[in-house]
Amino acid sequence: MTSIVRQHLVGAWLFGASVMVGMLIVLGGARPVSADRVDDKQLVASVAPLDLKAFDAASQDVRTRESLQTYYDSVLDWARVLGEEYEPVPGRPGQGYYGDGGHREDSFRPICYAAMANAFLAEITPPDAGASRAERDRMRREAIAALGYLVHSHQANGGTCLDGKPWGNQWQSAMWARSLGMAAWLLWDDLDDSLRLAAARVIEFEADRFLCQKPKSSLKNDTGAEENAWNAGLITLARCMMPRHPRAEAWDKAAKAYLYNTFSTASDAEDNSIGDDGRRVRDWVTTVNAHPDFTVENHGLVHVGYLKNSHAMLLEGTVPYVLTGRDVPKACSHHAGDVLDVLLSCIGWEGSPVYFGGNDWKLMNTQCIDVITFELSGVFFRDSRAARAAGMALDWLRRIQRSHKGYFSVRQDLEHNGLAASRLISCYLMMARLGRGVEPMDEHEFVQSVAGVRHLEHGRAILHRTPTKFASFAWGSKRLALALPREGNWVVWPHYASYLGLIDGQDGSLRSKARLVNFEHDVRTNGFRVTGTLERLGGQVTQDFAVISPEGDMVVYIERLRAKDGFRPKSRETGVIGHEYPLGVNTRTLHGRFGAKDVVGVGNKKQVHLLETDWLNVGGEIGYVVRRGAGRHNVVRYHDDTKGEGRVPQLQEWFSLVGDMSIPSLTDGGDWACVVTFLNQSPEETARWADRVRFDVQGDKAVCRIGEETFDVDFSMKAQPFTKPRDKVE
Repeated sequence: MTSIVRQHLVGAWLFGASVMVGMLIVLGGARPVSADRVDDKQLVASVAPLDLKAFDAASQDVRTRESLQTYYDSVLDWARVLGEEYEPVPGRPGQGYYGDGGHREDSFRPICYAAMANAFLAEITPPDAGASRAERDRMRREAIAALGYLVHSHQANGGTCLDGKPWGNQWQSAMWARSLGMAAWLLWDDLDDSLRLAAARVIEFEADRFLCQKPKSSLKNDTGAEENAWNAGLITLARCMMPRHPRAEAWDKAAKAYLYNTFSTASDAEDNSIGDDGRRVRDWVTTVNAHPDFTVENHGLVHVGYLKNSHAMLLEGTVPYVLTGRDVPKACSHHAGDVLDVLLSCIGWEGSPVYFGGNDWKLMNTQCIDVITFELSGVFFRDSRAARAAGMALDWLRRIQRSHKGYFSVRQDLEHNGLAASRLISCYLMMARLGRGVEPMDEHEFVQSVAGVRHLEHGRAILHRTPTKFASFAWGSKRLALALPREGNWVVWPHYASYLGLIDGQDGSLRSKARLVNFEHDVRTNGFRVTGTLERLGGQVTQDFAVISPEGDMVVYIERLRAKDGFRPKSRETGVIGHEYPLGVNTRTLHGRFGAKDVVGVGNKKQVHLLETDWLNVGGEIGYVVRRGAGRHNVVRYHDDTKGEGRVPQLQEWFSLVGDMSIPSLTDGGDWACVVTFLNQSPEETARWADRVRFDVQGDKAVCRIGEETFDVDFSMKAQPFTKPRDKVE
C-alpha cells in the first residue's frame, strides 16, 4: 500500500469511528459497551416486529407466485430432512439443537440456520399448498426450542453450549447471529418475554462489536470482502429490527461502513461521488479488498466461490431495510453491479458460475447458494440478465435437491444445506415484498448478452463465453485452462492441473514452485490466445504451452516438454481433464479407437484405465483429438475412483489425454503434443475429425491444422520472467 493511500484510509476510518462511537467505551479492545446500559424493558421495546401480512403473496402476479412457491417448497423439503435431526438439550427443558451442539462454526451455524428455516415455515403462508398444520406447529416448537438454546448459550446471556463453552464475539459469530435474529424476528409474537429479551441481547451484543472495530482490509490470498459482508448482515438486521434502540443510528453508520468496504478497490480512495448521508464514497471506504477488475482472492486462489459468496451477503444487507419499508442505503449496491458483470461473464448454462480458477471446496453446481445473487439483483436492481440467471439456477437447484432427497448437494451436512435454505428464504421474503422486479431476459438475448471475451488483468484470467461454449485460461496461483460445452458443469470439473497436467505428480502451480516465463496473451473480441513456459520440478523440466480459443466450438492446446541433462520424470500426465457425471447418473460412455467403454462413478473399483487411442469422446458431449510428435504412440489414462472423500465428498475422477506406456526421453528435441477439444460433439463427429487434424513440428515451431483452419506456435523465445500487473496497494 502506498503511504498516501494508507494515510487516507486510516484517516477516513478514524473520522468515521469518531462519528459512530459517540458515548461508547471499549473493554479489552473487542466489544464496545455503552456507558449507560439499555435496561431490559427499553431493549425489548426497541424491537419493531415484522408485519407478517406484508408477505401475503395473493397480490402478486402468477409468475411471481410460482417462483415464491418454488422457493417455499425447496425450504420445506430441507426442513423435513431437519426434522429427523432435532434433539432436546439434556437437562435444559424447552431447548433443542441439531448436530453436536458445540460452540464452533461447524457446530453452531447449523442450529442458527435450522431455527430460521423452521421459523419461516411456521409463520409464512405460501401462495399454494404448504406445510400441514401439524408440521407448522412442530416447526414452531422446534424453532423456539433451538432459539432458546442459541440465545442462552451466548456470552451476552451468561450460558454455555453443550461443550461447556459459550459462543459469541467470534470470528464469524455475527453471521450466525443474523440467522438467529431472523428466526427471532419471524417468531416474535410467539416468544415469551424472557426469550425476546435474550434474543435482543445477543443481537445488541454482536452489533456493538463493530462500532469500534474497523472493517477488514486484505487483498492478497485472503480477501476481507466476505467477512465485512457477513458482519454487515448482522448490523443491518440490528439497525432495522431495533430502530428505537439508543445505538440504532450508530449501527446504521457501522452497517454502511462495512457494506462500502466489502468490494472496496484502491480507486475508491479517490471517489468523490456522494454516497450515503451526504458523505463522499472516499470517506466511507477505508480498505482494499477487491482487485480493480473486481476479482477477489481467498485460500490462495482467485476464487469465484468467495466472489459470489461476498456478493450474495452484500445483497442480503438489503433485506432488513426492505422488510421494514426503509430506504436501502447506496452502500448495499457499492460495486455490486461490477461484480455481477464478472459473475455473468462466467455463468454456466445451469445458473451457476464456472470456477475458472479452480475450487478447493470441490462443488461446482452450487445453485442453491448462488441463486440469491441473481434473484436479488433482479428483484432489487431490476437487472433482467440476473432475473434470467436466477430462473436457471432455481430450476437446477430443484432438480439437484430432488436427486439428493431433500439435500441441496452431495455435501449432505447441516451447515451447507442450512446456509442454502437461509438464502432461499431471503429470496422469498424480498420477492414477496417487491415482486419480481423485472421480467427475465429471454433466453436468446441472455446468451448473447453474456457472450464475449473478458480479460481479468489483476485476477490473471481470460474468459471466453459464447452461446455454446465456455473457455478460459488462468495464470494466478493455479495455472489451468478450461473448455466446457453447454451444461458443461455436468461434464467437466476444473482440475487444478487442467490441460497443463501433472509431472511426477506435481501441477504447474506456484505452490509446486513452477516458474512462469515468456507469458504472452492476445485477447480479441471473439477469442483469445496465450503462450508461455513453465519451468517445473526445480527447472528439471521445461513446458512450453499455448492455449487458443477461436470463435467456434473448439479449443486448441499445444505443448512441448524438455528435460535437463537427461532427466527423465517418473510420470507424465498432461492434457488433464476433470470428469463430472450427469445429474443422477452414475455411468458415462467413452468412445475412442478402442470402441465404446462405460465408466462407473461411485462404487466402482478404484483403478486407472489405460486407453490406447488418439481420440476420445465423453458421453456425446465433448470430443478430444490428440496428436503427438513423430514416433509417439498415445495412451489416455482415466483415473477411476470409488467415492468422494473429505468434508465435501464430491467424486472427482479425471483423464490425462496425453501419455505413454513408458516415459520417453525428453532431451532430444523435446516431446510435442497437441490436444484439440471439440465441444458439443457426438462420438461419430469426433471420429471423423480425428482424420482431419494434422500436427507438424519444425524445430521450435509447430502447426496444427483442423480442416481448413490453421493454428501455429513458435517456442523459440528465451526465458523472460513474467511480470504480474501491480495494484495500487501492496
